[in-house]
Amino acid sequence: MSVDQIYIKDVPQDIYRKLQQHLDTLPIGYPPTESGTDLKILKFIFTPEAALIGINMRLIPEPLKTIYRRVKKYGITLEQLEIVLKQMYKNGAINVKRVEGEKGEEIYYHNAFLAVGMFEYQLHRMDAEFYETFEQYMDEVFRDEVASTKINQLRTIPVEQSITPEHNIATFDELKNLIENANRIALQDCVCRQGKDLIGKPCKQSDLREVCFVLDSSVQHILDNEKGREISKKEALEIFKKAQEAGLIIQPGNALSPNFICSCCGCCCDMITNIKKLDRPADLMHSNFYAEVDVESCIGCGTCEQRCQLDAISLEDGIAIVSEDLCIGCGNCTTTCPEEAIMLKKKEEEFIPVKSKTELYLQIMHKKAELRRKEKGLE
Repeated sequence: MSVDQIYIKDVPQDIYRKLQQHLDTLPIGYPPTESGTDLKILKFIFTPEAALIGINMRLIPEPLKTIYRRVKKYGITLEQLEIVLKQMYKNGAINVKRVEGEKGEEIYYHNAFLAVGMFEYQLHRMDAEFYETFEQYMDEVFRDEVASTKINQLRTIPVEQSITPEHNIATFDELKNLIENANRIALQDCVCRQGKDLIGKPCKQSDLREVCFVLDSSVQHILDNEKGREISKKEALEIFKKAQEAGLIIQPGNALSPNFICSCCGCCCDMITNIKKLDRPADLMHSNFYAEVDVESCIGCGTCEQRCQLDAISLEDGIAIVSEDLCIGCGNCTTTCPEEAIMLKKKEEEFIPVKSKTELYLQIMHKKAELRRKEKGLE
């Protein structure tokens, strides 16, 4: 039986609004818009039947039979539910988690955020209209949603060439350490650059496209849906070297054991392009470093200004000036300075990521609850 042959009775007319409201309860919410872009995105990813299943799912992974207890009232069988869930997974609408049990591997299903999540899963599936709608939604409400807690899903680590032994860098800020500690690595095209290619605005920084890395338990998702390929640690480090030479910013997930590492630019990456629209991007991009210029050595050549993806460097009276509000400590500016006049400095207070993405999203959820209480005057 194919998913097209499955009929679910009594699908509400406003099912996409109900789904939007359901997804808006997640740690990374999904706010409504007046323009309707929120619903347009959902209609691209979910069929009405899938949307009905989606509102009966949770962020916590659950086995098939648990979800079935909530949806059997719609006249769907257990076997049909499994078919629908597998198609939702293929369409990038939900996440799965594999759990080893007494009877072997069992699949658990759970809701996904728009980003990081459903948007990234539209790689090789989206069209130009979807990407433009996503960008509009980001401008309208989603940027503020992501920035509201000032707890980012990504963090910035310095490019390897910018680091010296004197920096006493922590292992969680060291790219090579993250790669060496991974059990599995997959490589895929950057979804942001693919989106820009679709709308005729190709990346100005690099021709590289295969620069997004997925680690460990998330690798199987990439392979299941044919979004990328599994690679060795050696190949991963070789590709990272090219990405760093191109001036891309290295951004792993904001946990000690990240499940992805992005290679971002200032013209395509939806995270970078949107935080550049904030007053103080440095407040949102967790980093343990910042760039500093030796004014005696600087010759005002402007190389670092052109290299910076955050527009954090400007020339004033022939000297490079770094904005503390904009610099996120990626180190790209330091690697091409002909006079070695710009260098990374370690911040006095070290930021230590939480252990896992589960802890990260709990932290975000608690922060949102705290902000809501303050809005209501309860704190």
